[in-house]
Amino acid sequence: MTESGLNVIDKIDKSMPRLILRRVLVGALYGLLTGTAFVLMSAFIDALLHPDLPIGVDWTLMSTRWLLIGLGLALIGAVTCLFNETWAGLLAGAVAAGLLALTSALFLSPTNAALKVMVVVFTLAPIAVMSLPIAWTLRRLAERHVVALYSERSIARISLLMLIAVALGAAGGYFMKMSRDAATAMNYLHDALQSANVSEMEELRALPGFQEHTGRQYKLFQKASEASTEGYDVRAEYDDGYTLQCTVVVYPGFNTYISACESEN
Repeated sequence: MTESGLNVIDKIDKSMPRLILRRVLVGALYGLLTGTAFVLMSAFIDALLHPDLPIGVDWTLMSTRWLLIGLGLALIGAVTCLFNETWAGLLAGAVAAGLLALTSALFLSPTNAALKVMVVVFTLAPIAVMSLPIAWTLRRLAERHVVALYSERSIARISLLMLIAVALGAAGGYFMKMSRDAATAMNYLHDALQSANVSEMEELRALPGFQEHTGRQYKLFQKASEASTEGYDVRAEYDDGYTLQCTVVVYPGFNTYISACESEN
């Protein structure tokens, strides 16, 4: 082999770590974009779909989701693009996605550590298989990004790829919207707080501090009820820190009603 040929091989070998690092960073970027779009859409979709309701944003929940989903997808994108072989990258990315999903689901679980380990062992494979489309999408976006760098109108092509990543994340976040029954529960309590003609108003009036907050601005939050299988715990948070929460039962075929309320300053 000629001396010039050896020089070319040396240059390629020296550049490989840099190329891998670049590919990993690109994969992480697209994962971060997708995850951030997902988290933002899931946090604001209810307020966008129900502008007539004073729906609040749970900033703590949104921050937690971003740490788990935004940074999690960035890690998956990086791992997926770590290998030159597509199959190896997809396998690593799918396994990473499965581990992150299981870890997030079990993190707040009250079960003991041994049971958590068993759950991870026996459910990792199917979850990893279901995560393959995510790994493939991030890998594909990263590959197209590298190609776009050396193409005409590279900025426009890369911008389009980033827009696709954001759109995919936002589309996933859209399906995090609250159910129709949850919206019914929020509307019901909102009407009760706004109208003195609702039958449950007497129960609301009995709450300590409620009378002093009549007519004041508040934000609404909802979650599945801990006391009723067909109910929702709807919470109203006022601007001065006063909070009231009612369990609103939405049972198909029956009138919606408030089963219990509590408040705190």
